[in-house]
Amino acid sequence: MELIVRPPRTYHVSHDTVLELEEAILRDPRVAPATTSAVFAAAATGATRLLRRAGVEAGSLLGGGRRGAAGNQARRDYLAVMMGLDAAPCAPWFIRPARKSVYLFDAWPSSHTAIRRFVEGWGVQYAFVSSSQAAERLAAVCDRCTFIWIPEGVDPARYQQRSYVEKALDVLQLGRKYDAHHALIAPALEKMGKTYFYEREKGTLVFALRDDYVSALARTRISICVPSAITHPERAGDIQTMTVRYLQSMASKCLVLGHAPAEMVELFGYDPVVEIDMTDPVGQIMDLLENFESYVPLIERNFELVVSQHTWARRWERIAAVLFPEVTPFQRAVPPR
Repeated sequence: MELIVRPPRTYHVSHDTVLELEEAILRDPRVAPATTSAVFAAAATGATRLLRRAGVEAGSLLGGGRRGAAGNQARRDYLAVMMGLDAAPCAPWFIRPARKSVYLFDAWPSSHTAIRRFVEGWGVQYAFVSSSQAAERLAAVCDRCTFIWIPEGVDPARYQQRSYVEKALDVLQLGRKYDAHHALIAPALEKMGKTYFYEREKGTLVFALRDDYVSALARTRISICVPSAITHPERAGDIQTMTVRYLQSMASKCLVLGHAPAEMVELFGYDPVVEIDMTDPVGQIMDLLENFESYVPLIERNFELVVSQHTWARRWERIAAVLFPEVTPFQRAVPPR
């Protein structure tokens, strides 16, 4: 199998999540980076982008709807990790007859029609989707592609864990804010001299550099994580999914305050998140900070479960079981050192 690895045209911190999954996949000796000529890649990419500007799904026109024989390992076999539906980076490979698979982040309801056009137009056989609800709904409206739920994961080795006495940042809210909650806690925390980091302006980053972001998470006591269905229902609709923010916070040994999606409770076997109390949000945070030591067992339990069960390596095992059902799992196939 070949993994399509192409850097984004414009870097965003979300690409680091893509990179973590790609690195986990490429540790499997059965997978290699996809290669092709620079001239062919440029031509296919350019044609796809021109057709997209014209409102045309390029897959069918460029021959991308052709598939390779199912299960025929002699045919081409491609996989792409996609944050968004830009087909252009995949086009140089997806226009060929092959078995094509994708891992999709952020499959919100507003994009379901576009996802269906994409998988049908490009002949995608397997679409691994990070949301359980999205996978179910897409499977109900598209029978030409197999949709499978594979939750987001994390690579704990890329994050830091500091001792609890070193955690000097009281509260951190990365990315989109839960505005109703934020409006109540921000002035009170500032007045009481508590450190609270959050997005100051819409669309700006709390920490521009990844190293600063990782360091801040490790020094944070409380990380606020709320599903997009609550913070941005116009985009997410009623879909609540476990995003990488929860896992990054737990891998950094933060206490997570917010709301756990049902699929997350299912995955963990318990509720790993302290539910926000909107009746007294300031009092709740002050109580959590004053009694932080009593929550250390929950933090440690979450950390241990993330490390053992919710890594990208584990997620790849589940994907590989679908793509390579007839061979030995790669973690056993690697010779002992």
